[in-house]
Amino acid sequence: MAEIPVTSKGPYRGAYDGPPIEERERHRPKHNFSNFVFRTMTALATAAAFIVVLESNEHTTYRGFRVGERWQSFAAYKWFIVANAIVFVYSVLGATISFCAICVRRGPLSYSPTAWLTFLVDFLLASALFSADSAALAVWWVGKYGVVRPRWTGFCHEVHSFCKRVEGAIIVSFIGWLFLSFSVIVAVSSLHALGRRRW
Repeated sequence: MAEIPVTSKGPYRGAYDGPPIEERERHRPKHNFSNFVFRTMTALATAAAFIVVLESNEHTTYRGFRVGERWQSFAAYKWFIVANAIVFVYSVLGATISFCAICVRRGPLSYSPTAWLTFLVDFLLASALFSADSAALAVWWVGKYGVVRPRWTGFCHEVHSFCKRVEGAIIVSFIGWLFLSFSVIVAVSSLHALGRRRW
């Protein structure tokens, strides 16, 4: 029986007429779209928290004295505003880049160096935002309920509207932190996919 010569040309050579295989593997629409959605939601949440606390100033009369509270009176609220402002600006830039990545089929999550940079910055800013939210929550809690042993009485019964606005801003900021954490997970997933493709 005669042997059939084996050639290097496969039976399906030339059948694929799309973009190069490497480019097609780097384009991950799910990652880019998820990244765009999460960063947009993070920007909206942090912007809302920033604006609400920035405008939370209340003055009233209590037992014949004029009392009031504003965010400038608390270092925790100052840090809260700064952290939300930084995360907002970063999220707007990230959402813009993610949208461009969807259009051009390439983005920061398509390459290991930029994916690592995205992961590190996301993680650091998520940690900073959680720190600011926790500090603001602690001040709000003391203002709302006081502290029993040192006999610190709360002040929210005097400036109820101020405390309600701050409470809402803290909740919204925690939601923004949650969406930013999802962006961290997307970056980790992209790094895992890039590492698997390399092997």
